[in-house]
Amino acid sequence: MKHCEKVEETLHQLRTFIEGYMEDPDSVSSVYQKVCELESEADKLRRETERGINEGAFLPNFRGDLTELMELVDKIANKAEYVADLFSLQKPKIPEELKGYLLKQLEISLKAFRSLRKAVESLFEDLDKVESYVLEVERFEHEEDMVEKEALKKLFDMEIEKCEKIELKEIMRSIGDIADRAEDASDRILVIVAKRRF
Repeated sequence: MKHCEKVEETLHQLRTFIEGYMEDPDSVSSVYQKVCELESEADKLRRETERGINEGAFLPNFRGDLTELMELVDKIANKAEYVADLFSLQKPKIPEELKGYLLKQLEISLKAFRSLRKAVESLFEDLDKVESYVLEVERFEHEEDMVEKEALKKLFDMEIEKCEKIELKEIMRSIGDIADRAEDASDRILVIVAKRRF
């Protein structure tokens, strides 16, 4: 639960970073550092929790599934840091017409993660609720896909340099990957639920 909380903090900090970057790219270096720190803290929590799992915190047939789930959730924090890296290192110019799309992608990805977190919590509290949260993750992932496609169409219709288009495409795809990774983790949760019921 603490690991999920830390990953969500990382995503919130990423949103703060991107919003700040769009206002003033030179004013957000400390926010970028915070994204990196939170991702490192999530990594540390993952390693500590996995050690506890493997030392016998759960039944043997449940340990591998939980470890794999944690790694899938951790990849979401990794992707958040990667997105922040793209902004911080490449310093892309974000056209006004695309800012709303990027923020919408990020907001939907956050919603997908929140539903994923509820699904993880339900694994330990109420198995009957898990599937509804997983379906929410899938719905948000699909919604994010639609926004991403609209944004890409808008991008490639714009009269800007091809190298800028490629750079912005990578940013859009990477933000979209956050929702994709949430869906990957939610798929693993369904497998765990099936095994527990069996």
